[in-house]
Amino acid sequence: MTKEKAETTEVKAEITAAEEAVKAETNTVSKKIEAMKEFIEKARINGIQLIDANENNKILRSNLLIEGQSLPMFIVVNDTVYSYIQVHLVTVKEEKAEKCLPYLNELNERFSMLKYFVNKGSNIVLTCSVPASDDAFEPALLIALIDQVKKHLEENYAELMKKIWQD
Repeated sequence: MTKEKAETTEVKAEITAAEEAVKAETNTVSKKIEAMKEFIEKARINGIQLIDANENNKILRSNLLIEGQSLPMFIVVNDTVYSYIQVHLVTVKEEKAEKCLPYLNELNERFSMLKYFVNKGSNIVLTCSVPASDDAFEPALLIALIDQVKKHLEENYAELMKKIWQD
């Protein structure tokens, strides 16, 4: 075999390996979302819909009823070691968002597994990050953590809204 053919064969092998790695990542997301869908169906959980963001991110959407408010809740599943539970609490004007930051940081210090932040759209968001390797992804854990997030909000939402809307 000539040197050029050997190099070409080597490059083709690298490309094939890269393509396989991309397929494996996509399959990881697919496996995780299929496991979530199966768990939701088996547990007879209603009100959760799949949003196909892109091939690397799948989102399950629902709402949490807290203090009479229906808060959008998302489960983000992707090809990283993390999945996320996000609850969008309220949208405020930019200047109000800045005034809320000290209280949100206070909450972040008190509740270390949860993180409050203000996104670019001035939405106040609560996030719970759930690490799990591909072979240890547990839909039941995500659902259990949603229950914990809901309980946390039931206990803290009224005070948070008071702080946000005070002048």
